[in-house]
Amino acid sequence: MRYVSTRNAAIAVDFEQVVLSGIAADGGLYVPAELPQFQAQQIVDWSWLPYDELAYRVLAPFVGQSIPEADFKRLLRAACSHFTHRSIAPLHQVDKNEWVLELFHGPTRASKDFAAQLQRQLVGWFLERRQQRAVLLGATNGDTGLAVIEAFRDCQAVEVVVLYPEAGVPPERLQQLAGADPARLQRFAVGGSFDDCQTLVTGLLRQWADPDRVAIAFNSSNWVSVMAQLVFYFHAVLQLGGGQRPIGFSVPAASFAEVYAGYIAQKMGLAINQIIVATNKNDALHQLFEKNHYSRSQANTSLSPAMDLSIFANLERFLWALYEHDDRAVAQLMAHFEACGQMCLDNHHWLRARLIIDSYAVSDADTLAEITTLYRDTGYVIDPHTATGVLAARLYRRSMVAPMVTLGEIAPCKSAALLAGQGIAVAQVLEAGAPTMPVYRIDAADLGAVQQVLRRL
Repeated sequence: MRYVSTRNAAIAVDFEQVVLSGIAADGGLYVPAELPQFQAQQIVDWSWLPYDELAYRVLAPFVGQSIPEADFKRLLRAACSHFTHRSIAPLHQVDKNEWVLELFHGPTRASKDFAAQLQRQLVGWFLERRQQRAVLLGATNGDTGLAVIEAFRDCQAVEVVVLYPEAGVPPERLQQLAGADPARLQRFAVGGSFDDCQTLVTGLLRQWADPDRVAIAFNSSNWVSVMAQLVFYFHAVLQLGGGQRPIGFSVPAASFAEVYAGYIAQKMGLAINQIIVATNKNDALHQLFEKNHYSRSQANTSLSPAMDLSIFANLERFLWALYEHDDRAVAQLMAHFEACGQMCLDNHHWLRARLIIDSYAVSDADTLAEITTLYRDTGYVIDPHTATGVLAARLYRRSMVAPMVTLGEIAPCKSAALLAGQGIAVAQVLEAGAPTMPVYRIDAADLGAVQQVLRRL
C-alpha cells in the first residue's frame, strides 16, 4: 500500500513511515493512494468474525507487506485484549431502530482507547525492529491524552508529550492528567484552547530536529487513528444488517476522524446510507455542512468538552476524498484556511458531501433534556457527548426503516458529577493521585518553550 500527502501526491511513503510520523513534509496528511474495495458478499461473509479478526480483514490492505500476516493478527489481538466487553463494542437499543454503539469499554472508558491501543502495538512493533526511540506528541481535551498515556505505559522506547488547555479540561480529567505518573511522560498545560494546543503540536512536528528520536503524532492526524475507527462501522453494520441492510450513523464531533472513516467505509463498499455530524455550541462543522462555510473560532465551554474545538485535522483528508484526489485543490484550500481562518467548498463538491452527510448543533439545554428523558423512558444512561448524537439521530435520520446508530464516545461514569445533578447516579472513575512529575505551564503561542523542554529530555 502506497501513501501520499493530501497536498502533494508526489510525496509517497509506505505504511511504516505513516505509522512513525505525524504529518507529511509539506504539512499535509498521509492518505492511501487508493482505497481497498470490498464486494458486498465478501463483507457479508465476515458477519460471524470476532472483532479482532474483522479488524484484520478490514485493515490488512492498508498494511500491505509492511507487517507479516501472523504478526499483524497478533498485534490486533493484543490491541483488543484490554477491552472488558466480550464483543469489544456492543450495541444497545435506545428506541425503535435506534442504537448506541458503546465504544467505551476500554481501559480509560473512552472511544480513544481503540486508536491508542492499536497505535501502541504498531509503533512498538516498528520501533523494536528499527532499534529506535520516539517521542509521541499530541493535544488533548482529556480523553485522548489519558488513553495514550495508558496505552504506552509499558513502552520503553517512547516518550509521551501531552499538551492540554489548562482552562478547557473538565476538573476530573485535569486531575487525572496532572496525576498520571508513568515514566517517560511530559505534560504541558497551555494557556489557551485545544485549537492552540493542536497548533503547537503541528509546529513541533514541522520543526522537529532531533536525529536520535522520531516524532510521532498521537492525535487523529496520524493515519492509525482512522484505521481504528474504520472497524467501528463494519462491526455495527454487520451486527445490525449482516452487511446487506443500509445503516445510518450519528457521530458526536469530538474529532473528524470518525466522520471521515465512515465516509470512506462507504466508498470501500459498506452499506451506509447517512452520516449525521452532531456538534454542540462549537458548531464549525455544522456550519460547513449546513451553510458551506467553515471557520476557525474561539471555543466555548460546554457540557461536552471533548467537542469544544473548531480545528479538525481529518477535514483535510475528507477534502482529498471529496475532491477526487486533487492535491492542488486541497493545498489551495488549506493554505487559504491557514492564512484566513475560513474556507468554502465549491458548490459541486459541497453538494456531493451533502448526499450522505447531514449535521445538527445541539445546545447544552437540549443535551441535558436528552440525557434525562432517555433515562426516564428506558433506564439507560448516556454521557453528554453521546447525548448530542442520540438527539441528532432522532431528529435528522432520513429513513425510519434503516437502523440508526450513534457512536457512544465516553462512558457515563466519566460525567458522574454532571449526571448526579440530573438525579442520575453512576459510579465515578477512580481519581488519580497527586502529581510527582512537573507540569509545564506555557502560553498559547510559546512554541519555543516546548522545544526547549524537549531538547533537555
